[in-house]
Amino acid sequence: MNFNKTKGYKENSINFFNRMAEKNHGDSYKHYKTVLSWIDYKTERDILDLGCGKGELLKQIEVRLNSYKIDKKFKISGLDISPNMIEKAKNNSEIEFKVGDSEDIPFAENTFQVITCLNSFHHYENPEKVLKEIHRVLKNEGKIIIGEININDFFKKLINRILPYTSNGDVRIYSSNEIKEIFSQEGFVFIKEKFIFPSLKVYLFKKQKRSS
Repeated sequence: MNFNKTKGYKENSINFFNRMAEKNHGDSYKHYKTVLSWIDYKTERDILDLGCGKGELLKQIEVRLNSYKIDKKFKISGLDISPNMIEKAKNNSEIEFKVGDSEDIPFAENTFQVITCLNSFHHYENPEKVLKEIHRVLKNEGKIIIGEININDFFKKLINRILPYTSNGDVRIYSSNEIKEIFSQEGFVFIKEKFIFPSLKVYLFKKQKRSS
């Protein structure tokens, strides 16, 4: 355990995931089946994955989009703060992958119909800023699908006390109610949630339509 926090959460996240790019790390794949089932590939064809890692989820999405032989083109993109992860993701792929920060998403307003974010939200030092950016780049009534750790309050509080002294870039573990409250405050409507493992949950929110 590294008790030196002088580098900050973002730099720690970059360094941690640059190292993990060479390994099989994490359990985001446990979210995939549910996330993939919550996308309508006939109509929702502009998709962004935040914290995309090596791009495994987007590559599965690409296969499903290609299976529908319709004229409408699709745009799928991945964003990750780790250059090494993006380098791995780009191998043998036509998907657009970018190195970048979720606090400053490098896409225009109203670009995407669906944004996915798996096991990344607890790395965000400024979650409200990230959600403002997600809201900006999502089309009206667009979806945000988030997969996150879900543990009881005792262990959550214990882990959150320890996290500031670790070096992997984790900022905070949230309860279900905290996630719903943060998203609601930033203009998202809660649609549904699902446990996909005793300690993992997937949430679906929609961007609230702005009145003209």
